[in-house]
Amino acid sequence: MSLTSSSTEKDPVQDALTRFLSAFPEGPLSTERVTLDEALDRVSTEDIVATLDSPPYARAIVEGYMVNADDTSSASSANPVSLTIAGVIRPGDAAPKRIAPNTAWEVFTGSAVPADSCAVIRAWDAKRADQRVTCPSPVQAAANIEAQGCDLTRGTVVVAKGTLIGPDELSLIAAQGIDMVPVAARPVVGIFGSGNEVIPHTARLTPGAIWDCNTPALSALIRREGGVPKPYGVIRDDFDTFLRALTAAIPHCGMLVIAGGTAVDGREFVHDLVAAMGSPGVLVNGVPMRSGKPLIMGVVGRTPIVCVAGHPPEALRGFRLFGAPALARLLGRMPSPSSPA
Repeated sequence: MSLTSSSTEKDPVQDALTRFLSAFPEGPLSTERVTLDEALDRVSTEDIVATLDSPPYARAIVEGYMVNADDTSSASSANPVSLTIAGVIRPGDAAPKRIAPNTAWEVFTGSAVPADSCAVIRAWDAKRADQRVTCPSPVQAAANIEAQGCDLTRGTVVVAKGTLIGPDELSLIAAQGIDMVPVAARPVVGIFGSGNEVIPHTARLTPGAIWDCNTPALSALIRREGGVPKPYGVIRDDFDTFLRALTAAIPHCGMLVIAGGTAVDGREFVHDLVAAMGSPGVLVNGVPMRSGKPLIMGVVGRTPIVCVAGHPPEALRGFRLFGAPALARLLGRMPSPSSPA
């Protein structure tokens, strides 16, 4: 629970969010396995573990000549060491098991090398003539070599459970030869508009009517936050009709969003709708903040319900403050480093 910097008074938004989120279980609601091509912006439901070391073998990090480090110990500019070139190791070739004494192998960046006391002399630090190469100075064992497992070792968690999978995570998973990954199923989010004057944005505008812009905008936000929007249209301000529509929808949705209708004809219309649907019912009835104050949050059974103001900017602000964190919880998503815990 966050506190203001100047006092111990609770942050009303954070306090409301804490009460709301703690009232329904953390997800994921269910899990599915998808290919890497389908995994972008999905949430991992298990720790994804390295199946092998990375890199999986020792490899050269420069072009040059692989040698036994001991063979160069006596080298100097006045008395360079001359070595016979035994062959070439190109990237993709298997490394020889060992290097014979007083020999060298031509290598390139990424060439596999034996995991022993070998080293790589940089091409510009040596002089080649036909099948011999001279080294004018000693080279330390493992010089210019990337050790097996220096990035990570087998068994290391490369993507933690609850991570939103992005391009960086896809790269890490692919580097382990993994294609199928377990992710949270996207929660279906039912969207309801409210208001006798509100009509679909595709309908002909008549006097006194306004087009519904909340449903398309909220649908876009829901998709962006990992949900599947399911618009149920605009319901007239009739309590029994609205209650029947909500009750019919809730078994098919992981979350409901209602835009508008927080008060109708002096009645706390949406508050009473949520209260009538079942327990625990309304948890937050209004949030004292500058904009978007008429927010209502509730839970029916295990299903969260977010009710935002009808005014479009406030509807979107309300969803970003409360709907997006609720979706993240349903997905079992860890907070990102830049987000509040």
